[in-house]
Amino acid sequence: MSFAAAASLVFTPAFIGSWAVFLAVLGVLSAAAPASRKPLAAAGLLLLASAVLLAVAALLLRLGVPVGSRAFRLCDAAAFFVMLIGVINAGGVCLFDLFLPRLRIRLSALVRDLILAVAYVCAALAALSSAGANLNGILATSAVMTAVIAFSLQDTLGNVLGGMVLHLEDSFSPGDWVRMGDVEGFVREIRWRQTTLETLFGEVVIVPNSALMKGTVTVIGSRGGRPLLRYREVPFNVYYDSGPDAVIAAVQAALREDPPPGVAAEPPLDCVTAEFQETHAVYKFRYWLSDLRAPGGVDAAVRLRIYYALSRVGIKLSIPTRSLVVVQKDEDVRERSRKHEAERRAAAIRGVDIFQALQDDEVRTLAERLAASPFSGGECITRQGAPGDWLYILFQGEAEVRIYNESRSSYQTVSTLRPGDFLGEMGLMTGEPRTATVVALSEVGCYRLDRDGFRDVVARRPELAEAISLVLARRRVELESARTGLSAEVRKQRLETEQGDLLSVIRGIFSLR
Repeated sequence: MSFAAAASLVFTPAFIGSWAVFLAVLGVLSAAAPASRKPLAAAGLLLLASAVLLAVAALLLRLGVPVGSRAFRLCDAAAFFVMLIGVINAGGVCLFDLFLPRLRIRLSALVRDLILAVAYVCAALAALSSAGANLNGILATSAVMTAVIAFSLQDTLGNVLGGMVLHLEDSFSPGDWVRMGDVEGFVREIRWRQTTLETLFGEVVIVPNSALMKGTVTVIGSRGGRPLLRYREVPFNVYYDSGPDAVIAAVQAALREDPPPGVAAEPPLDCVTAEFQETHAVYKFRYWLSDLRAPGGVDAAVRLRIYYALSRVGIKLSIPTRSLVVVQKDEDVRERSRKHEAERRAAAIRGVDIFQALQDDEVRTLAERLAASPFSGGECITRQGAPGDWLYILFQGEAEVRIYNESRSSYQTVSTLRPGDFLGEMGLMTGEPRTATVVALSEVGCYRLDRDGFRDVVARRPELAEAISLVLARRRVELESARTGLSAEVRKQRLETEQGDLLSVIRGIFSLR
């Protein structure tokens, strides 16, 4: 028999048609699912391998091997099995990557592997049946073999069964944050034998599934379908010189108004008195962490906000008694330090244009009433639209002035404040809400002047109101003229009108005649 005649017996029209259809399907799937081209290429190679095996079968016929011989049937069954495996792989891509995702059904890798494994076993049985094998004998023998293998590989099977149970019960899934003993991290993957965790330090921990089934696993942040949050506490100590109400109010006000990134808005944060020690009270700031992978960084940001919030109201954190260092200074040194600070404060007052008309004694009075108000980098100093009856004078660091749109979805940076600059003068003098948001770019030191600290100064010399209103009015008119190009006559009229309006408001604010 010639090879062509033998090939015509093996490569039947049905096989050639199926082969052509399969190639076309592979091309369509490759275009529809580009991410699955690797398994589709493997399916194409399996199809080619089946053709090679059939060519070997044709060669056997050419050499005179009978059709019913064992060698021919093995080649034919092997070609059939390899082709079935390719079809199963292509069907898996169609099912798992195209059809089920359209139904919003996502199967885990373990379930996909299990379905494919069952399909492979069925393909093997079909190939053996086509080769004329006795399936009853094979199944009976395989049952005994299964029992022996199960006994010898009970640990491995325990891991596999554990993985199946984890998927079926859906106790946790990839992306969840879990803790098991001393290991804590997020679930990267659940496989047949093990579950892979990644810790905060970038370490990959492989945990056998049987250990997960036997041990206690804590799923952190699981809240019944709601956003994943984690409860955190940040303790701090304060001397008894400051009452709990003042401490709690200062901390809660600062962190509720401007929480660091990673602090969830809901459930609301709070501060409580935890316990009383011999020399200090222990407080705890309690909040919910929205970024489970960055607890240390968020805790550090919270500690900074607590420190600066307490510093702005003159409350000091306590230090352990064993670390207390007493330094005795010479009276001359202390006097020079006080004098230097007084001069710096007086210079800050003189640098504010609305205070140019103040006399030296008035400058010294205001300098004594300035309160140091430090801010950490990224902290909001003032917020656009918020009320405020105080003025800030920067003496350290830089801050950015931002103007937000109406929806507060975006902002424009208009200027950068540096030492010597000031903000909030309109709120101090007229009670107007803040016209911009100011955010500290680094650690910022400010002097804060409250309205009550300025009230008696302007009350003793009411004519100051006229000088201040003139400075504020001139600034407004100059800004308007820069935008619209007012003529000199219009500027003069607008200046008189603005000064009159501002003077009336200032007199009302400070109860002047």
